[in-house]
Amino acid sequence: MTRNTSSSDQEHYLSTAAVYDRRIDAILPQSEAFFSSCLSFIKKGPITLLELGSGTGFATSLIRARNSQAEITGIDHSPEMIQYARQKPDLTTVEICEQDIRDPWPQSQYDVIMTTLCFHHIPESDRCVLLHRVYQALNTEGIFICGDIIRPESLKAEEIYRTRWIQAMKEAKMPPADIDNIISSRKENYSDMETIASCTRKMHDAGFSEVLMPYRHEISAVFIGMK
Repeated sequence: MTRNTSSSDQEHYLSTAAVYDRRIDAILPQSEAFFSSCLSFIKKGPITLLELGSGTGFATSLIRARNSQAEITGIDHSPEMIQYARQKPDLTTVEICEQDIRDPWPQSQYDVIMTTLCFHHIPESDRCVLLHRVYQALNTEGIFICGDIIRPESLKAEEIYRTRWIQAMKEAKMPPADIDNIISSRKENYSDMETIASCTRKMHDAGFSEVLMPYRHEISAVFIGMK
């Protein structure tokens, strides 16, 4: 879907994308460890990599810095975030496609498929379908890197983690209205989010022979699917 915007509207949307890009560290507790864990599974040298939900190119830049030889394709549905990502000098060689990640992908096979902070926005039934597609689209010995927001197994743990998360965002100087919006969104989508157990099970069901979880911190985790 294409949005008709004036130049002032476009500047507003690009400004919003820039704010999001700068606030990832404030929104996601222990973000450096989270992204470092994801990147550590990307091999050096010539590889093909598909990034689902590439957004502002925050993680894409980290991928490029780790592996300058990687052939990277990003997919995102937001034209404003894509435009912001394309303005980054280090991403000029990255192909970024404006589409829903549930639509057909540019290529049929990849060495690595990676997604960060994206899958929890996709309805559960679609996540199951996507995981099967990811498995099929990976080359032999391909790897799937999924860093995402999760929910704990108990409501008591959720209450504790949520309180700690709110405090962390306050300490990071996030505006109160933004914190309220983030927490409201989590409450709205809570029942549809994956737990560690459910995500691991779905990845095994999709065909992955080994599922690792090298990182977990309260509301986030990194899963690695090995074909």
